[in-house]
Amino acid sequence: MQRRSLNVVVPLIVLRLEKLPLLRATQALQPLVTVSIGLLVLAICEATQANLFLGAFAAGITVASYSPRFRQEFEQFGELVTELLKLVAILVFGALITPAFLFLDIPWTGWVFAVLTLVLARPLALLVSFLGARFPLREQLAAMWFGPKGFASVVYGIFVLESGIDGSDGLFHLIALVIVLSILAHSSTDVLVARAFRERAP
Repeated sequence: MQRRSLNVVVPLIVLRLEKLPLLRATQALQPLVTVSIGLLVLAICEATQANLFLGAFAAGITVASYSPRFRQEFEQFGELVTELLKLVAILVFGALITPAFLFLDIPWTGWVFAVLTLVLARPLALLVSFLGARFPLREQLAAMWFGPKGFASVVYGIFVLESGIDGSDGLFHLIALVIVLSILAHSSTDVLVARAFRERAP
């Protein structure tokens, strides 16, 4: 509990110190104040063996709640950093994928599982979530096909591979196959679906 409270107290201390005239950041460097808070929380979590995700989450909420100005300053910079990290994760993920990885290391049952995940499991899960919703059927079908927007599956797949748990290699093969098929299927149909929406728009 004390380690978790540090992830709230540390951002508050930094934000209070930043208000002092001698320590106030210039306008151009204000986005880096939030970055410095994140690095400081990361170092504390590493030193105390606290959960990195909970630490970052608590620190982010603290900054956004206590100082909306810094949240707004960091927004554009944070989006750029997020896109760069996504590209790095995709690069690492793609470097692990080879033709032998997909076609020799994965049995046909894995391919069946991956296809059913894309065309059956995810659409059914979203269909249940849409029960009672008033969205038009066309929008529901598009959402069920593309699924929720997210990037976590790539990162989680790498985490599973690095975890060293029993069956981690087999799990990573299945995760990677689902992601590859999803990229191919959805990236090749997004323009067509967007065009259909645009043509039917009043």
